Amino acid sequence: MRVTHEQNLLLPWVRCDELPELWRAARKAGFAKPNIKLLTDMIACPGGDFCSLANARSIPIAEAITERYQDLDELHDLGEIDLHISGCINSCGHHHSGHIGILGVDKDGKEWYQVSLGGSDGSTLSGPAVPGKAVGPSFSAAEVPEVIEAVLETYRQQREGGETFIATLRRVGAEPFKAAANGARFSATRTESAETSAA
Repeated sequence: MRVTHEQNLLLPWVRCDELPELWRAARKAGFAKPNIKLLTDMIACPGGDFCSLANARSIPIAEAITERYQDLDELHDLGEIDLHISGCINSCGHHHSGHIGILGVDKDGKEWYQVSLGGSDGSTLSGPAVPGKAVGPSFSAAEVPEVIEAVLETYRQQREGGETFIATLRRVGAEPFKAAANGARFSATRTESAETSAA
């Protein structure tokens, strides 16, 4: 068994007649979710939980996004999206090449996350390799799932037919997506302020 670059498990040399039995065993063990190339099939480095170089944790961000997008029908409706998360500028999660990239940064000793859009790894889906561009200043960990949701809602509103996320982003341009992301930041900040005032 091997772990691929996309952090999926690859079992080579399985005979065709053994595939049904293998699939049933994988499903029983929780390894048969049909989400390849979808949003929750993300790449994430170990982050601050396991790496001494990291500025921020990656795994809790990946978990929060995965928890929010559990519905397979919704994931298939969103289509193929490369989401990559790195806990520091060493870029082990290849955040810069994700359609949506998340980079952990340190600000005054606290964990923050920079979100970028439009990256490509040179694959057939993504086209020529290019780095994503940041949507603005970094976000708190609590804001990141809201930001991702706002970006994806903008995609839903802007896409045409069966257009992929990256195709919509390139056709429309980054500005509506940036505005949505930053709108989620301000909304979250207002909510936190209101909760603090009420307490």
